[in-house]
Amino acid sequence: MKQPNRKRKLSMDSKEHLNQDGCLEQAEEEKKPRDGATPLSHVPSVAAQEAWSWEQYLTEQKAIAAPVELFSKDQSFPEHENGFQVGMRLEGIDPRHPSVFCVLSVAEVCGYRLRLHFDGYLSCYDFWTNAGSPDIHPVGWCEKTKHELHIPKGYRKDKFVWMDYLKACKLQNAPKKLFRNRSSNGPMPKEFQVGMKLEAVDRKNPSLVCVATIADIVEDRLLVHFDNWDDSYDYWCDVNSPYVQPVGWCQENGRTLIAPQGYPDPENFSWTEYLEATQTNAVPAKVFKMRPPHGFLPSMRLEAVDRRNPRLIRVATVIDVDEQRLKVHFDGWDHKYDYWMDADSPDIHPIGWCDITGHPLEVPYRANDVKILPGQAVCPTPGCRGIGHIRGPRYSGHHSAFGCPYSDMNLKKEATLHDRLREQTQANLESDSSHSRSKNLCSLNFNGKHEKVNSQPRLVQQAKCLKIKGKEDIDLDNLFRALF
Repeated sequence: MKQPNRKRKLSMDSKEHLNQDGCLEQAEEEKKPRDGATPLSHVPSVAAQEAWSWEQYLTEQKAIAAPVELFSKDQSFPEHENGFQVGMRLEGIDPRHPSVFCVLSVAEVCGYRLRLHFDGYLSCYDFWTNAGSPDIHPVGWCEKTKHELHIPKGYRKDKFVWMDYLKACKLQNAPKKLFRNRSSNGPMPKEFQVGMKLEAVDRKNPSLVCVATIADIVEDRLLVHFDNWDDSYDYWCDVNSPYVQPVGWCQENGRTLIAPQGYPDPENFSWTEYLEATQTNAVPAKVFKMRPPHGFLPSMRLEAVDRRNPRLIRVATVIDVDEQRLKVHFDGWDHKYDYWMDADSPDIHPIGWCDITGHPLEVPYRANDVKILPGQAVCPTPGCRGIGHIRGPRYSGHHSAFGCPYSDMNLKKEATLHDRLREQTQANLESDSSHSRSKNLCSLNFNGKHEKVNSQPRLVQQAKCLKIKGKEDIDLDNLFRALF
């Protein structure tokens, strides 16, 4: 690929928002002085950054890099430069609601990564993704593929027209050539069809394998939906993912299958009876082809997105692995910041990825590299340079433990994504149920009637019916200890 400009970093700080007439205006939150307006604290010296190299670091640590062959196409070095520009409009998936496609704008460009903004909403809901992500599409994709488009707040669904919107606001759509063509991955086997049933791992609670349905198919990926649960648990994966298995897999492998919420006798779930009651079919077992084990091993080094501060990519070490995941430790940081992530996550990369794509790499924290200027506000958390904020992209920086994503007071708080649709519902901002299936999600019950899905957390709902292999039924407190 052509070597990108390593200094390329653009941003509009999500200052664009839509008023009721569809024109762009500066949001009130962006007019306020930002916490941490003082230049970034704990800034390593330029000499320290320039002197650091992966080759020298691996030699010093007597460590090995994770082989490039272990990384998928979505994780490895991109074939093309990132051509997206700040302000471009596109369509894409809401990470918190994978079945919802939205109007998005590019708020920031950094290397091969984009910070995307939901048009009409506050910047605290912005999220980061790679330029080659399969979750983003050009303007008009939803109409072409017959997917519902969640339009910007303030517009009527029956009145929104992309070209009129772009013209009225003098906006630019992202050219189709910037979106990765995934047809080379091969077509989806015809045996996989929307509405078919399978068994799937709950990625938020990987100890659970649940009754699931193929809710959507796009190119080489399918959308997994857990029966009688809201769409916040949904996820996209390819057909060879170890997270999806054929009907009967749990029984064959001695695993407990979690029945759909509200199933009359969850401890004696019957696939035969369930398929007949719901008038659905199972995906044929013969079409499942599992990919080989991921191959990552403890002590391997790589580059990983910091989930607590997703604008940053850090030097990281694999410290543990299981069948589908690896546990990442950020070099130079306390182990309390370690976390598990999927082996196929687009947030891990081979060493040198940042250098090739032009994205800054956060090197291991060393106290003697820190230079503090006289009178400079300093974040008290060791290693933190004052970048980012626990409240998300609304603030570009912080200078206190209150706003620090790594401070002990914020350690148990989720620092990644706010739930735009849930918070909107709670505030009674809009009542249009088309904005989210989780607002008024109805499912076919086991008597053939529709009923509203209970929004109680999955673990609470399943506490009474889950069995751990080799143990008796356990109460809720023991369940949480067993899972985590």
